[in-house]
Amino acid sequence: MNEQKKLFKMIRAYSFAVYETVLYLDGHPDDKRALAYYARYSEKLKDATNRYEKRYGPLTVYGAGGADKWTWTATPWPWEYDSI
Repeated sequence: MNEQKKLFKMIRAYSFAVYETVLYLDGHPDDKRALAYYARYSEKLKDATNRYEKRYGPLTVYGAGGADKWTWTATPWPWEYDSI
């Protein structure tokens, strides 16, 4: 597995962890362990996403805007990432 695939797989895992924790926190907003878990994995997700977008291009339209050019159409679309 190449580096791009590894990093993308990591982002998907972190996204899942963050999203599931959000769902849990909706019903348990005072759970300190869950809040710490959310903070830790949100940071990991942010870092991995930033690394990916710097190397391979934007994962979402929010990462596509640059000061000098629009990069959203220069890379595979999100549904094409399985072919990476």
